[in-house]
Amino acid sequence: MLIFRGAIPACRVPSARAVFVTALLGVVAFLWSGPQAVRAEGELSYTQYRTLSWAADRINHVAKFEPIHGEAGMFFAIGERFGTVQVAKMDGQGVSRVWKSIQLSGIPDEVITADLDGDGLEDSILCRTSNGKVYVWAMDGYALLWESLPSEYNTVSCFTTANMDDDQANEIVMVADNKIVYVDGATFTKNFTSIQEYSATQVRCGDVDGDGRVEIVLNTGQVVDSVSGDVEWEDEPFFGKIELLDIDGDGMPEILTENPGNGPLKVFDADYRSEVRFQ
Repeated sequence: MLIFRGAIPACRVPSARAVFVTALLGVVAFLWSGPQAVRAEGELSYTQYRTLSWAADRINHVAKFEPIHGEAGMFFAIGERFGTVQVAKMDGQGVSRVWKSIQLSGIPDEVITADLDGDGLEDSILCRTSNGKVYVWAMDGYALLWESLPSEYNTVSCFTTANMDDDQANEIVMVADNKIVYVDGATFTKNFTSIQEYSATQVRCGDVDGDGRVEIVLNTGQVVDSVSGDVEWEDEPFFGKIELLDIDGDGMPEILTENPGNGPLKVFDADYRSEVRFQ
């Protein structure tokens, strides 16, 4: 167990966990400094919670999730470069590792958490790797729920989750071998593979044009119909990072695009098929 106490962390680290420590310290480097690092009641302070959330939101290899049994603190799923996903629990008393995955096929490229069964609660951890594999684990007990078949995909360049059909369960939506693919989140059967090819590195899903159907938004500048897999609208390539957010209150999310490095924010309204100019 990793033990952090006081304003200056003191840690006891068995050598078998050196890899885990290397991956974890980058996330919590700022958390355990300062006079409020330890809280007797076990809860994270607002500053600690904000710092951890800030880190997880900006690092593709880290995903945060709330304790599913209501205990104090926060959990983090961390995909580290030596080929495992590990879960750390962080609370007012310190940090401890609670789970480590099997050795994965490839290096984790991205870790996310999701509500796959559609009950309104995040209950799954997902990881895609450099070898084109996708893994899904249950948050409760960390059982492996599903993994894609060996050599099924050469590359999975991006993924997300969304409800793409009429049933309750959400789907895993990914760009795999340059095709858009849906995998049902309840049965883990493949529901859809596009005919057209796409080369995106980030995907988001939402009804961005108000037609009552979810669209697939790719950072290559394409808005794709979720039923046919055809392009509904295409503009210049969006910046590398995209998110969907309703910022004008019309009930439809806009497409926010951002350069991961330096550069301006662009906002696109898919309903009007144009960039929004706030003037």
